[in-house]
Amino acid sequence: MSRPPLLTRAFVLAAAAALMLHLAAFLFLHLPGFLQSLGTGEAEIGRIMSTQALGALIAWPFIGWTIDAYGRRAVTLAGAALFIVAIGLYLAIDALGPFVYMVRLLDGVAATMWYAALFTHGADLVPAARRTEGLAVFGASALIPIGLGAQFGDAILAWAGYRELFFGALGFALLGLALSLPMRDVPTARGVPSVPPARGLLVAATDPALRPVWCAALAFFVCAGALFTFLKTFVVAVDVGRAGGFFAAYALTAVLFRVFLGWVPDRLGARRMLGVAMLCYALGFAVLAGAGTPAAVLAAGAVCGIGHGYTYPVLFSLVVSRAAAQRRGAATAFYTAIDWMGLLLAGPLFGQLIEVFGYGVAFFTAAVVLAAGAALFYATDRGPAGGAAAIRDRV
Repeated sequence: MSRPPLLTRAFVLAAAAALMLHLAAFLFLHLPGFLQSLGTGEAEIGRIMSTQALGALIAWPFIGWTIDAYGRRAVTLAGAALFIVAIGLYLAIDALGPFVYMVRLLDGVAATMWYAALFTHGADLVPAARRTEGLAVFGASALIPIGLGAQFGDAILAWAGYRELFFGALGFALLGLALSLPMRDVPTARGVPSVPPARGLLVAATDPALRPVWCAALAFFVCAGALFTFLKTFVVAVDVGRAGGFFAAYALTAVLFRVFLGWVPDRLGARRMLGVAMLCYALGFAVLAGAGTPAAVLAAGAVCGIGHGYTYPVLFSLVVSRAAAQRRGAATAFYTAIDWMGLLLAGPLFGQLIEVFGYGVAFFTAAVVLAAGAALFYATDRGPAGGAAAIRDRV
């Protein structure tokens, strides 16, 4: 029996839009360097970076319901337009102050809108029989820009400055908005939800089949947030390697494993694969904690990339398969909220940890958090015997 097609025109178009918007977003991997140039320390950098997550968390209770009620396309277009406005405001920053926090807040609202809507749309387009593989391939649109954004940022900053970096982000965001215009919602994916925003999200948050997934996701996103916030200042502080090189290795290995071995989680089962993926990510942090050469930094990036390349789509697949179809937008929005919550916690917590104990202790702590998150998932999840939601996970 032939497998259902994955790379349809609608799928490719949505992935291309996500690619451009993520390229704009990941140029801001260099934002901590800009903040350092304004005289900011690691703890305040963490607070400023986390304000983006605060904006996202303020908005997310309404976004999931809006995605389900009014369609993925409308929320994507509104989010991309607001993202363009936020990037334009970065160009006006010339000193530390409340304005910096306000721009980051607006950035978070915009990013969670287009991110949650586009990935929900991608999930709608993926055949159920190829769900984890399809989400992994679609997720490459967010992984490739990690490496490209870091490398483009290094190149721009080698010849120009942060103002030009922001202009580059603006250009990519405009392309993302243009590519989103032809999108069309999957007919069965839209309709007025049966529950209001707060209740729909509460149902998703408290669903017994999803609670173990939320625990693992929080551990993963806290550690990813720490990595994306402080890798730039780490390589500058210890003078070892470059942020662009680390994230290029990170993205390359993640994409290669998704493209050529993306079928592995579907073959082994998402539940079984999650622990392997999270422990691989933890190993990457352990390598980074002791890295003293550029080669070690690149090796850490590669191992972290493999872990991220599998962990994210496996978690997302568990969310999609265990959530009821009419509340898929709410479940995706809650998953996205945990992503932002991880950044909100990671910035100040790991910033303080770095200032007191150093980068090595902070990165090793992240490895422990990931291992604990995986252990908590298996300790609280009933697997295929866990009821109707678990039965949906096998479809």
